[in-house]
Amino acid sequence: MCGRIAQSEPSRYAQRLEALVDPEMEWRPSWNIGPTAPVLGVRAHRGVRMLTRFEWGLLPGWCNDPKLAARCFNARAESVATKPMFREAFRRRRLLVPVDGFYEWEEVPGSKKKVPHFFGRADGEPVVLAGLWEYWARGEHERLSATVLTSRAGPDMTVHDRQPVVLGPDAWGRWLDPELDDVGALEALLRPAGGVLVHHVVSPEVGSTRNDGPHLVEAVAAPG
Repeated sequence: MCGRIAQSEPSRYAQRLEALVDPEMEWRPSWNIGPTAPVLGVRAHRGVRMLTRFEWGLLPGWCNDPKLAARCFNARAESVATKPMFREAFRRRRLLVPVDGFYEWEEVPGSKKKVPHFFGRADGEPVVLAGLWEYWARGEHERLSATVLTSRAGPDMTVHDRQPVVLGPDAWGRWLDPELDDVGALEALLRPAGGVLVHHVVSPEVGSTRNDGPHLVEAVAAPG
């Protein structure tokens, strides 16, 4: 799964993904973003790539219970094409979610403790995750929402059996292409990446979203 990410300056992501920044967007960098919080994403919008803010937890336009969004912050790559909550967005409304990195927790054998790790790119560039987006409106209430796709763990993920889907530059254009609706071609992009990510142990402070700041992504000594 992917339930915690770090996102810093929009301009950094816009430059890397050749996107425009939504001029109406308000954003505060965070190194401890959890589900239901605001996240940044890049979508195809009127012929350009647009970086804007979404709420993390997918809420399709047909859904009458907004509370369901809190459970839809991830979509499994193996079933995203068929599950009613995700299948239309998978065909029509795909998203790039650029992050400084993401967190995953390693279980300690023989203990109930879990050790948090921060995963980022080896070259220091943003990690670009595969996502979906939806628009929802009821009366005066509107919401742009997003989810992050996950797959089985690849060679870069050594502490968990699943990971977010990481897309390389060669896949960005195809993933955002609204004319591409071939399920097989899309699913082929959702393979675990290898040789891309590095990770290190971080402070257990990241376990609570009440804690924030760039110190959360810094390496600490592994518990003895």
